[in-house]
Amino acid sequence: MSVPLDDLATVAARAARAGGDLLASRFRDGRVPGEYKADDVKTDADVAAEERVLAVLEDAYPTHATHGEESGRRGDGEYVWVVDPLDGTNNFAAGFPSFATAVCCLCDDEPVAGAVYEPLPDSLFRATRGGGGTVAPAAVATDPDRPGAGTPLSADSDVPLDSGTVSLVIGLPAIRDAERSARADALASALDAECKRVLQSWSPCVDWGMLASGGSEAVVCYHPDPFEQYVGSLLAEESDAAVRADDDAGLYVAAADETAADRLAAVARETIAQ
Repeated sequence: MSVPLDDLATVAARAARAGGDLLASRFRDGRVPGEYKADDVKTDADVAAEERVLAVLEDAYPTHATHGEESGRRGDGEYVWVVDPLDGTNNFAAGFPSFATAVCCLCDDEPVAGAVYEPLPDSLFRATRGGGGTVAPAAVATDPDRPGAGTPLSADSDVPLDSGTVSLVIGLPAIRDAERSARADALASALDAECKRVLQSWSPCVDWGMLASGGSEAVVCYHPDPFEQYVGSLLAEESDAAVRADDDAGLYVAAADETAADRLAAVARETIAQ
């Protein structure tokens, strides 16, 4: 039996808020315990936030499967909840205020409902497949009596690309591969020639929220991590961003308009093919 997408989005929002509230309470609260590596970091906050998220999901839908970045896959079935409890762990650990909690529900491997919560600005993004999306303070976005309340998402921007901001998202599959890493560096340089600023925030879901609410002009992904990409692509598409995807090349481009999307996708393909 299918579950209404608005119901899934409301649960996603509640779960994301649960994780994000914990992160906010621990941010800049002394030393951040964790495992620090050259290309990644895992903190105790990641694990604790994921436990909060999963508790909400398992209470609402005990028969659904979950796939947490920290805990792995649990269960099987038509519905799978993909969870990134702390998107921007390096930022969180360093005390840099750019991070979020992301929750996305897949139905038959397609993202159909999701939420991203940035706890410091109290911005909660939610979207459903074919139903658009909104951004609102957490208390509004998680109110089951007000589904869809908030400001409608729109990736529309009247800033020309050469004066705009483009977020570049490089996933671990690229960072941990020497050849791909070199191509990623070349891609950053190539994009820099197309816009005013290339932003590498290390918190992709924050980047997706900026695009979906009209704050930036594009997001360019190279071999992105799935824990952020599912919900990010949903936010992009439901905010009417122009999307260009090339799975074989590991590229995903979302932009405020068709012209920018075409240009950035062409530059990206040409650069990584060299």
